[in-house]
Amino acid sequence: MNHKFIDTEEKMCLYSKELAEKGCEIIALDIEGESNLHQYGEKLCLIQIYDGETAVIIDPFKMPIHHIKELIENRSIMKIMFDAAGDRAFLYKNCGVDLKTVLDLQAAVLLLDYEKRDLSSVLKTALDIDLGKSKKKFQMYNWSRRPLSLEAVEYALFDVINLFKLKDKLMSDIIAKGLFEKFISKNLQVQNKAHIYNSKPKLLRTKTFDSLQKSAKMIFEKLLAIRERYAQKMNLPPNLVLANDLLFKLAEKNIKISEVKFARVIHDNIKSQIIDEMQKAISGGD
Repeated sequence: MNHKFIDTEEKMCLYSKELAEKGCEIIALDIEGESNLHQYGEKLCLIQIYDGETAVIIDPFKMPIHHIKELIENRSIMKIMFDAAGDRAFLYKNCGVDLKTVLDLQAAVLLLDYEKRDLSSVLKTALDIDLGKSKKKFQMYNWSRRPLSLEAVEYALFDVINLFKLKDKLMSDIIAKGLFEKFISKNLQVQNKAHIYNSKPKLLRTKTFDSLQKSAKMIFEKLLAIRERYAQKMNLPPNLVLANDLLFKLAEKNIKISEVKFARVIHDNIKSQIIDEMQKAISGGD
């Protein structure tokens, strides 16, 4: 499909100028991110926009974040999205960008009581549009990869291209059923929710961690810190450095660190350092 690929600050400035000159007041918006799946940490990898005429891919790696912030925080431009809560939290947490003026179509889907409520199923039910097998293919895709394949770009743009049509269909049904005021209320709840984040690592908030004895908890926290440090150093997903279940087994001394098999991507010298540090943590050393 035809699209613009914005990968320089100059192109971004020109695009923002184009939107302003044609008085654009509504766009469809989606993002792709990396969350400890292929490398360490969370990062914004792609922004997809459709204004009803032009499809656009923005590469956030290639420009200052303030350009993206100006667009996404622009209250004068309505952003059609689906399940905006997750993207809103991701943008704020990782980029300091506070998504403004959102039309979240998921709120309409909930009110209309769709049986299947994921976007792919809603597009199929409401518009008889099917992405087919490509959906599964790109669910685990590494969006930080460059260059992106044409197939990956088309997949990324698929949702935003269809959000305008979906908006028209869902809003028509909402109005026909007398649910418009409820929709407005539900939609506002998403974007007015306060940004509150628990800085405590997720694994320390699990039932599995809570069930550990006090001594095992202390060991687990030390092991977790060691894994985190090496994952960041090697730019690898923490779970690839050492799986979560193995951390718990080590903390409870159900297995020995010498019995753990590390991924091949971890070099022997790094592996030895990890083993030494974890052994000290398990045995009570500094």
